Amino acid sequence: MERDVHLRDYLLIIRRHDFVIIISFLLIFGSALVVALYIPRVYEATAVIEVQQGISPSGLNGIMQGLISRGSDQVSMETICRRFVSNSLLNNAIHNLKSRSLETYRDLSPEFLAPRINAKIIPDTRMIEVSVKMRKDEGGSQRAANIVNELIVVMQNQRQEKTGLEIDRQQSFINEKVREIESQLKSTDQDIKSFLKSKGDSITWSLYADYIFNRMKNLIEIKETNEFRLESERKKLAELKSRISKEPEFIEYSRTLSQDALWNKYRTDQADLNLKLIEAKSEAGLGSKNPKIESIQYQIDQLNDKMKSLGLELMNVSSKTESRNPTYEGLARQIIECELNILLYSTSIDSTEKLIKKLDAEKEKLFSEMPENQYNLDKMNREIGYKLDIYKNLLTKKIESEIANLQSVDSVSRIKGGIEIIDLAQPVSRPISPRIKFIVIIASIVGLAVGLSMAFLVDYFEKS
Repeated sequence: MERDVHLRDYLLIIRRHDFVIIISFLLIFGSALVVALYIPRVYEATAVIEVQQGISPSGLNGIMQGLISRGSDQVSMETICRRFVSNSLLNNAIHNLKSRSLETYRDLSPEFLAPRINAKIIPDTRMIEVSVKMRKDEGGSQRAANIVNELIVVMQNQRQEKTGLEIDRQQSFINEKVREIESQLKSTDQDIKSFLKSKGDSITWSLYADYIFNRMKNLIEIKETNEFRLESERKKLAELKSRISKEPEFIEYSRTLSQDALWNKYRTDQADLNLKLIEAKSEAGLGSKNPKIESIQYQIDQLNDKMKSLGLELMNVSSKTESRNPTYEGLARQIIECELNILLYSTSIDSTEKLIKKLDAEKEKLFSEMPENQYNLDKMNREIGYKLDIYKNLLTKKIESEIANLQSVDSVSRIKGGIEIIDLAQPVSRPISPRIKFIVIIASIVGLAVGLSMAFLVDYFEKS
């Protein structure tokens, strides 16, 4: 039956084999300390630079602009990090260093420097930390600081040259495109003016259509009114012709009558005989049977018989005067007025129908051309709007390019080639390797662990 193991049992084992533990600890700790003291000292010089934010594409804003600008900045910063170990940049930096002090930097080469250079992006910033590690026998922190600073200067110069050429090309391209767009805008604007002058716009078409409809409505009303009046005039004309046919054209205005000459002679003879009869009767001495009276009376009777025979033709019409019948003349004037009105209304109806047909043709033409004209006008408006957007973007790009050019020309500024030096590399007195404190702590932990392990193993083998 096995016995329970307590903590005091382990402590007894450690006390019994303390010599093994101490020897193991000292051997491991001492070996690590000796190795740490004899490892070559490595120094690191670090500089911090900031990459200026690139120009985001114009016309984008909000989340899309932020995503695009962040992505382009990230790619640009990673490219800069990789360029610090490129042969072209290293060769330029080495050439500059050797031109200042050939003896100090004689052993430098791209193959020697590339593994010792480290460029990394500081998270959540546009900053890059550039560092060079060198052992003390390779020049230490002073040489490393000089190399880091020279690498940054060379990077700025190279980017400035590239940026300057890109800015010049960009400005030349933008200026050419601005002139081209201005010419196109002028041409399109002239086309729109000519189109509006000849075809009008939607407001003009609407007003013209309203004018045509109102004009046609008025003409139709005039035509209907004239047709009604024409029918009335025709009925009136038929009635007037019926009335005038019953009226004489001329009526007797006055007549002159003259007596018959023979009747006048008989009348004169009768008057003379009557005088003679009166004279004869006035003679008292004569009786009624007086032959003279009888003779006179007989002559009078004969004249009376003759006058009676001429009694129907007593008066002869010597002349008469006739004039136009006023009623007939009034009816004739009314007939003439009706005929003139009929002619007027007929002519008016014909001209009105011609105008209505003409307006209807213009209406059909307007409605048939309106969709095409509206499409062409909208197309030209869209085209000029699109060109105006391009023109505004080009002007924005032009201003941005001029600002970038001014920044690149400014030699006093710490910003050069889109890179700003935040901190230059400075020589440091404390090496980054070896880390004595870390080695001592680890060696102590390992030595203690190995010593305890050896003590327990020795105790185990002794009991077995």
